Amino acid sequence: MNALSRFIFAGKEWVSRIPCLAYFVVVTLMSSLSFSTPVLGSDIVFHLSGDVEYPGTLVLKHESNIIEHLCFLGQTARGNVDRGFLKFLSQNGVPEGDYNVSSPTPEERWPNRFFRKSGALRLQPVSPTAIEKLARLGLNGIAVHGRDFYPILHNRVRDKKMIAFYNDLLFERMGVHWGPLRITNWDMGRLYDYWERYTKSQEQWKGKVVAADLAVVKKQCKPPVVKRKPDE
Repeated sequence: MNALSRFIFAGKEWVSRIPCLAYFVVVTLMSSLSFSTPVLGSDIVFHLSGDVEYPGTLVLKHESNIIEHLCFLGQTARGNVDRGFLKFLSQNGVPEGDYNVSSPTPEERWPNRFFRKSGALRLQPVSPTAIEKLARLGLNGIAVHGRDFYPILHNRVRDKKMIAFYNDLLFERMGVHWGPLRITNWDMGRLYDYWERYTKSQEQWKGKVVAADLAVVKKQCKPPVVKRKPDE
């Protein structure tokens, strides 16, 4: 084979390798991007103070979308508030650790298996210290709820005069298995709208309970003082 023939043969062999090289470059670039780009998840963070009047706040974050400062109501709020659980947190400290979203227990006979509007968002601890602390009260975890469960009862109770009774009954059943933390109905609506928009599966959410500074919680949750002018 003369020099010209060897040159032509080498050129053909190089051209035949271009697609393989291109594929290798693309795969390498994709791999490097997958390792350099952080995977953003969905987080539910309870900032609990242990105070019975300003128990704390709730923050949800899905990627860059955040809903924050959902304030838990204290023992002087009207309606269903588990004052015993708030007192327990005050005396024993908050159950810090990691949590997973959970469904109601069969014993609760809850109308819905998953979190629904006007229902309750339940989280079960996976950290040993949190499990041990909540087990002192025989609790499976913690639950976020609003004032009323009426909407999830509306089509299940024939006698509408009994809705208030069953509303309180659901709260009592929930409190046997979970530590209830209440937010306003308005915030419950915001919470569910956010949840409905960004949730593909409840397993995507990772919960965490952390201790919060009471001064910070008060600043975020204390109602503003409204000053009225004297009557003229």
